[in-house]
Amino acid sequence: MNAPAQRSTMGEVLGQQGSALTEKVAFETLEGASVTFGAFHDRVNRLCNAAAALGLVHGDRVAILSRNRPEYVEAYGASQSGLIVVPLNWRLAAVELQKLIAHSAPKLIVVDGPHRELIDSLRPLLPSVEHFVLLGAEAPGWIAYESLLSKSSASTPRQLATPDDILALIYTSGTTGAPKGVAISHSAAMGNSRTAANGMLALTERDRTMAVMPLFHVGGMWYHLFPSFFAGCTTLILPEFSPGTVLQEIERRQITNVHLVPTMVGALLAHPGVEGASLSSLRVLFYAASSMPPDILRRAMRAFPSCAFAQGYGSTEAGFVTGLDADAHRRAGTLEGEHLLSSCGKPFPGRAVRLVDDMRSEVEPGGIGEIEVFSPDIMKGYWHNDDATRAVLDAAGWLKTGDLGHFDAEGFLYIVDRKNDMVVTGGENVYPTEVEACLYRDADVLEAAVFGIPDPQWVEKVVAAVVLRPGVRVGADELIARLRSQLAAYKCPKAIYFTTTLPKSAVGKILRKELRKQYGSGTD
Repeated sequence: MNAPAQRSTMGEVLGQQGSALTEKVAFETLEGASVTFGAFHDRVNRLCNAAAALGLVHGDRVAILSRNRPEYVEAYGASQSGLIVVPLNWRLAAVELQKLIAHSAPKLIVVDGPHRELIDSLRPLLPSVEHFVLLGAEAPGWIAYESLLSKSSASTPRQLATPDDILALIYTSGTTGAPKGVAISHSAAMGNSRTAANGMLALTERDRTMAVMPLFHVGGMWYHLFPSFFAGCTTLILPEFSPGTVLQEIERRQITNVHLVPTMVGALLAHPGVEGASLSSLRVLFYAASSMPPDILRRAMRAFPSCAFAQGYGSTEAGFVTGLDADAHRRAGTLEGEHLLSSCGKPFPGRAVRLVDDMRSEVEPGGIGEIEVFSPDIMKGYWHNDDATRAVLDAAGWLKTGDLGHFDAEGFLYIVDRKNDMVVTGGENVYPTEVEACLYRDADVLEAAVFGIPDPQWVEKVVAAVVLRPGVRVGADELIARLRSQLAAYKCPKAIYFTTTLPKSAVGKILRKELRKQYGSGTD
């Protein structure tokens, strides 16, 4: 279905799909609940009209703190009336959430049952919040979500958002500093979703998709969920990632498309159920959010031979930037094309990528530089932070990503590392992902993270945190010795710290910043 591809606001897409696919199931849950496109549109209209009756107007913020569920998507839909949605990371500590709520100043907050007590404890510190809405059972001091909707009209809201209006404030993970609210317009969200649905994923109404990424993260919003809705797919919403559940539900519900991050793919491969799982329905496995170690990608392609693989590179601020499509992955399965396993592809139509040095001059062909992006779907800026916006977005519209990369002769882009994660040891640059790729090739290693910590001799020294496979016993010296046959001596870790888990963000991205804090301070 191509009509929604031309829509540029949430309201236009909701209206289009609600009319065209009235009786088709849009979202379903593990528990068996479901909602059709028509009913979903009505419920979003009711939410918008209820918010208006409570006094919310165009530009007011609506926050949501919840695990994944269909009502979460309804909250996003409230943006059709010009409200700005603020999805909150439920993994954050109370003090972190309080800061984000204070910064975004929502008038209304929607909360699921497990997080009710947390928000109750913060009430005295949330002066902007006038209305507390609870998903599920009723509670004193809360407005029941279903009651709120039942008392409101399903008619189209009188005021609708324009393409340039802000749809959502997505707060960055804070892996490179204090979290910032990324203001994403309706046109940018629709454009990025269009790029995903019509391009890399090639979604149609026949597809059945699985939404497992947390919906407070941009990956859950426009890398999978919104494109599925625009294409008319039926989407199974999982509350969180569980490898056993993902494998089971792909088979049981004949899922054709799923979006995972590399650590999730690794968890599927390590799960005992992967050997007997019947995944023949899976048409596309799309991965994004962080670099995929080539060895994990090789194993995944062997484990899921009937499934096409696709990768997307981008960021909350930049949106979709480049893609490595199924043809490139098939080529990467040959000896001549194996290098493409490390690539994140080529720019999507309408996007441009350049590599610059610290003076923002373009680097020589083949050189490593910071990736800058030009796209019609870049953020409007950081919410109430003009200085931070100017630091990354210039007057011509080029956005600094903070990622280092290089192009090959064919124009494929390769992410070398985060600029802030590069280790300068003894005057030499070491890129952690290169060292990690060697560690992941070791049969004894399950997970690995390479980072730098202060050192009086080398200024910084390369070290690694490693999770071994169950039942394996190997010493740090032996593991380092194995690396020396693959890497220059200055790239090899000076120390390896064995651990049972690595710190990860809500979407499974390994947090090197946390490891630097832990091991750089000398505590194990």
